[in-house]
This record gives sequence, structure tokens and C-alpha cells, in this order.
Amino acid sequence: MTYEEFTALAKREISTTEYHEVVEPVYTYHPAIPNKETAAKLYDLCGLQVFRDMKPTAKRMEQLEDEERKINCAINEMRSRLDEIGDEVRKMTTATPIATESKKV
Repeated sequence: MTYEEFTALAKREISTTEYHEVVEPVYTYHPAIPNKETAAKLYDLCGLQVFRDMKPTAKRMEQLEDEERKINCAINEMRSRLDEIGDEVRKMTTATPIATESKKV
């Protein structure tokens, strides 16, 4: 959500610095904030301090999501390498008549 979207939804004023440093990371990563409207309503009801209090959890969620992304990337690279190895093994086992004959037995 952009600063403009947030200020259009929220009834309280907020500086761009406070929004970008406190509200935006919490809105982006905290699991208790499902949408823009909830973030704005929470800000209207509780002010900036609740977002400050939620920031450590949001930071931890960001770290976990980053770790998950890296692990998934590594898994995809390993799957790709396994496919390459399987292709190479299939080529080698079908490349000679001896390999084909020994498979029939």
C-alpha cells in the first residue's frame, strides 16, 4: 500500500517518514494485518505506537519469508540438477546395445 492510499483510508495524519519506517513494514509483513482497511483502522484506533509494538514481529516474519524464499530457490535448483542427472543417466543406459540387453533379463 502506498502512503497516499493509507492517508486516504486513515482519519489520523501521519508523516511520510513515520509511514515508511513504521507502518509500511508492519502492514507488509505482520500476520495480523490482512488488508489495507485493517491497517488504517488499527492506526485510527490505536495510533502509531501499536505499529511500533508490532514491528519486531513484522521484522521476524520478513526474515522467515526471506529464508523460505532462499530454501525454495535451493530446492528448485536441486530439482533441476536431479532432472539433468536423470537425463544423463537415461542417455548413458540407452546408448549401448549391451545396456539394453541386460535390462531385458
